Amino acid sequence: MIILHAAPVKWGRLAGLSASVPGLVAAQNALPDVEAALLTTVSRDAWRCDSFPVFGSAAICRRTGRPDLPAPFDRPDLVVFHSTYIPLHARLARYLRQAAIPYLICPRGGMTRYSHAGKRWKKTAANLLFFNRVVRGAKALQFLTPGEAEASAAWKAPFFVLGNGVDLPEFQSTDVAGQRQGTSHAAFSVETNAGESGLQLQPIGKCRPRRIVFMGRLHIDHKGLDMLLHACALIARELAQAGIVVEIFGPDCGGSAKQLAAQIARDRTQEVVALRGPTSGADKMELLATTDVFVHPSRTEGQPMAVLEALAHGVPCLLTPNTNMAEAVEKAAAGWRIDASVEGIAQGLRSVIRLPGDVLSQAARNARSLAEKSFSWQEIARRSVAEYRRFAA
Repeated sequence: MIILHAAPVKWGRLAGLSASVPGLVAAQNALPDVEAALLTTVSRDAWRCDSFPVFGSAAICRRTGRPDLPAPFDRPDLVVFHSTYIPLHARLARYLRQAAIPYLICPRGGMTRYSHAGKRWKKTAANLLFFNRVVRGAKALQFLTPGEAEASAAWKAPFFVLGNGVDLPEFQSTDVAGQRQGTSHAAFSVETNAGESGLQLQPIGKCRPRRIVFMGRLHIDHKGLDMLLHACALIARELAQAGIVVEIFGPDCGGSAKQLAAQIARDRTQEVVALRGPTSGADKMELLATTDVFVHPSRTEGQPMAVLEALAHGVPCLLTPNTNMAEAVEKAAAGWRIDASVEGIAQGLRSVIRLPGDVLSQAARNARSLAEKSFSWQEIARRSVAEYRRFAA
């Protein structure tokens, strides 16, 4: 099977589809009887990759959308578009329809209700000009999670659900509890009230500090970072008493780092919140290996790669519903679902501060197990190709 992926991937980006799409292409290309390649639709020049072929957008005729690619990718069995509202995708899709080459769209959160609430007039115009035709011509949409599918239901198009994958560090889920540094084993009394969600915790001992981390693009609105900072301000005394600093890692996004630093200063939470900047490579691996709880308070997502990476490293996650991962994580007892509000995030942080050490260790093992069973790239590649064959030429 010949598969061409078209995506706005930029070499050197730390996360998002610039991490997930190459991971998918490499895993598919490793399967027998599959040849997969990547067309980078925001970069005219390709880059060298030993795992799969890469082509730059210069290979696409700007007027007709016809691709000038070497065989066998000049006539693929299927093209998969990642992301939305990219004019070059529309031109290529028009050519594919004329040439009777089938294509799918993986919008990666770009077709949800929340996504369309932002820049509504611009996106409405884009729909009328080209995107509605692109969607009508697609064989199907691929959503990353059931939550993304539900939030995109207004498009009324055929779809299937299949998420991202993640590379698994070389340790077993049974080893995770021993990887954490500074995890508390202090005693707590745990009570669950019937009809209520979450843990009612009564501390009867003092815990050592736990490392609570956010990692991702510093888009304040999408990632809910304003809510996270206000939540930290709300429970600042409790965080300080526990010796905890909530750490925020990620690249700047439209001046967001300066805005977040200003909010931390206004709230006077410098002792319990730290803005660390981006991390990658071995430093990121070390960060995840020493994190006790990963918090992701997003207002909208497709499926965040940062959460998958945390799970793969055996880090329990504190997630809002619009991460589209909260339900699966909660079902696997690999973390906790919290309301997408200042009060909900504050309560979630308060709970993990007080959580018994053995409960946190079991959640860590469950996190790694969930990643192993459901989100390895090898499994995602196998399942994706099986889905693709339903729509291929």
